[in-house]
Amino acid sequence: MKLIIFFGLFLYGQSAPQYGNIGGSGGQTQPQRAPAPEVSCRTEYTTIWDTEYIETEKQECNTIYVNSCSTQYKKKCANVPRQECTTVQDRQCSTVYNEVCVDQYRTEYDSYTETECSTEYKDDCEFQWEGEGNAKVWVPIPGTCKSNPYEKCQDVPKQKERQVAYPVCNKVPEQKCVVVPKQECRTVQEQKCSNEPYQKCDKVPKQDCQSVHKKIPNRISRRVPKKVCDDGSGSGYNPEAAGSGSIAVRSGSDAIKFE
Repeated sequence: MKLIIFFGLFLYGQSAPQYGNIGGSGGQTQPQRAPAPEVSCRTEYTTIWDTEYIETEKQECNTIYVNSCSTQYKKKCANVPRQECTTVQDRQCSTVYNEVCVDQYRTEYDSYTETECSTEYKDDCEFQWEGEGNAKVWVPIPGTCKSNPYEKCQDVPKQKERQVAYPVCNKVPEQKCVVVPKQECRTVQEQKCSNEPYQKCDKVPKQDCQSVHKKIPNRISRRVPKKVCDDGSGSGYNPEAAGSGSIAVRSGSDAIKFE
């Protein structure tokens, strides 16, 4: 980049117009522009650093404590109830109920129907039409009515009493006994023992391992050539720096800006 800048300045100085005698006034020559200094470049070596990642896989183990259990046995005894029975003769009685009946009487009613008649009197009259058109009605003729007897009969419900016998029964208790064999039992305690299992557990160490896959950064360096140019003033070249392989870095107004 510096080389391009100085080369452009050099071309600009060469292509600038040269003015001679202007206006015929004297043969005085104009002062000449000083030539641009030459750009001097050199190759230096510098060390650059980079990072590469190395994949590793290894077993990482931790000691943990786990329960280790085993089945143990211990003798355990207990009193167990047991039934002990014998046969004995037993007189057993029970109450039985015999049914004893006697006759008693109750009044019952027989229903029947009887016809009864009575005499009633009703007037029988002579009738004539009176009125006009649709308003005509039959009207009794005064002095023609006569009271006549009529028999009116109807069935009348009636009841007749009678005595009816019926049995009345009662349960009469009676004691009956028999001799039967019977089991008489009693509870006795008997000791019984058994081996009872139980779990015995202890904490034992154990290696808990797992595979760990990692990428580890590793810094590497290499020396590369680098072209360094000065602007001709001699300020950019340092033989001691070139001999050591280091890079001179500009600062301030001489620093090169990269866009």
